[in-house]
Amino acid sequence: MDRSGKPVYAQVEVYNPKTFDFRIIEGNKATSLPDGSYELVTSFGDAGDERATVGGHSVTVSGATKTTFDARQGRPVNVSLSPNPGNGYDHTVSAYVCTSDNGPANMGTSAPAGDLYVIPTSSKAYELSYGTTYQPQSATGGDFWLASATHTGGVPSGMSATLKQSGLTALKVSARSGPDSGQARFSFDYQATTSTDSCSMSTNSLQFQRELPNYFTAHLPPGQWEVGQQSHDFVFDGFHNYAAGKTASLTLGHAVWGPGGRLPNTWYHQLYFGSINPFADPTLPEGGTLATGTVTLTHAGKTLYSHAYAHSEGIDAHPRIPDAGWYTISEVGRRSLPSGSLSTTSSLTLHFYADPSKNDQIRDYITRFWPDALNTRNQAAPGSTTTVVLGMQRNGTDDSTVSQLSDSVKSVHAWYTTDNGATWHATTAKPSGGNWTIAVHNPSSGRVGLRSTVTDTHGDSSTTTVYNAYAMS
Repeated sequence: MDRSGKPVYAQVEVYNPKTFDFRIIEGNKATSLPDGSYELVTSFGDAGDERATVGGHSVTVSGATKTTFDARQGRPVNVSLSPNPGNGYDHTVSAYVCTSDNGPANMGTSAPAGDLYVIPTSSKAYELSYGTTYQPQSATGGDFWLASATHTGGVPSGMSATLKQSGLTALKVSARSGPDSGQARFSFDYQATTSTDSCSMSTNSLQFQRELPNYFTAHLPPGQWEVGQQSHDFVFDGFHNYAAGKTASLTLGHAVWGPGGRLPNTWYHQLYFGSINPFADPTLPEGGTLATGTVTLTHAGKTLYSHAYAHSEGIDAHPRIPDAGWYTISEVGRRSLPSGSLSTTSSLTLHFYADPSKNDQIRDYITRFWPDALNTRNQAAPGSTTTVVLGMQRNGTDDSTVSQLSDSVKSVHAWYTTDNGATWHATTAKPSGGNWTIAVHNPSSGRVGLRSTVTDTHGDSSTTTVYNAYAMS
C-alpha cells in the first residue's frame, strides 16, 4: 500500500535461501509457493506523485499466508553531498534493499530528494545501499556527481547521511565526434569486488545523454567501473579500478576506429578467428555493433571459409584447418552512418603460419592508428602535417592452454590516401618509443585514409586499412 493507504501495483522479489528458489511475483495478487521461509524485497511508488518506498522482510509460507508492505511505515531517506555542488543541479536520492546473504533478491529505486522512503527492519538478513546523484540541469555543460554507502545488519528507521566529495574518484571525459555523432548516451556501471559491497552495484549506476563532442567530469565512488557510449554505434570496455581522491582522463571517440581485438589461435585442428572488431574505439575497444562485412579464410589457393556478417553479429568462427602451412584471413567491415562521419570502412588481412596440431596463437600484429593533435571533431588543420602513431597490437587470448608465441617486428610500411583510396601515398615509418610513427601531409580539405603493412621476423604479415580516418577542419 502507498503512503495514503491505497493498494498499488508492485513487483516483489522472493527468495528461499535453503532451496535457492527465486522468483518475481506481483503484489495484491495470490501466488502459489512451496512451503518454506522466504526473503522478500520490493520497491513501489505512490499513485499520482513521485514519492517512492523500498522495503524488505521475511515470511514463512505455510498454507494461506498474507504479508503487507505498507508505505505508511516508511521513513525518509535523505542523502546529500558535502560540499554541495551548488545550484543548477537536479538532486535525486536512491535506496536499494538487498539480502545480506548475497542472494538474488535486490530491489530499489531513485526519487527526487525528499520523496524517497524506506520501511525499517531489524532483521540482519537485509541491508540498505543508499546514494545521491547531482545531475546538471543544463543539457550541454556541467559535471556529474554520484556518492553512495551501505548500511549492514538490517534496514534502519530512515536514513540521513552526508557523504564527502573527498571520498570520490574523478573521471574527466573528453567525448569527441567524427567516428560517432549526435546525442550520445553515456553509462557508468559499477562492479562489486567483495561480498560486502554487492548491494552497492545497484545504487552505483550513472546514465545520461550529451551532444557530441562534449567534455565533462563524472565524480564517482572509488572501485571498478565500466564506461560505455552509445549513439549511432555502441562502444564500451571492461572494468577498470579508480581510486578515491584521484583523477583519471578518458578520451572517447578519438580517431581512429579500426580493427582491434585479439589475434586468432589454433585449437585441436580448428582455427579460432579471435575477437577482432573492425571498428574498435582506441579507449573503449569493445562494441562497434554497426559493422557489417565479409570475412574469408584461404589456404593453398582454396577458400576454406567465407561469411557475410550482419549488425551486432560476432565473427569468431572456428573452421577446421587441414595441415600446417600458410593461411590468410581477409576481413572487410563497413558502417552506415550520417554523411561526414569518420571510420566508415576498414579492412584487415592476416597472412600467417599455423600448425593445427598445436594450440597456439598466431604470430602477427594489428595496427592501431593514433593521429596526434586533432581537435574535438577529429580534424587537423588544412595543409598541416599530422604525426600518426602506429600501435602494434598483439593481445593474448587469456587462455592458459593457448601459447602466445614470441614475435618481433621486422618491417613496417605505411601509406595514406586523400581521395578515398584512388591514390595511396607512401610515407616512411620510423621506430619511436616502442611504437612506430608516420608523417601525413594533409590536404587543404577532405579526409585522410590510412594503411599499414607489418611484417614480423618469421614472415607473417598483416595489412590494416581505415578509410575516412580523420578530416580537415
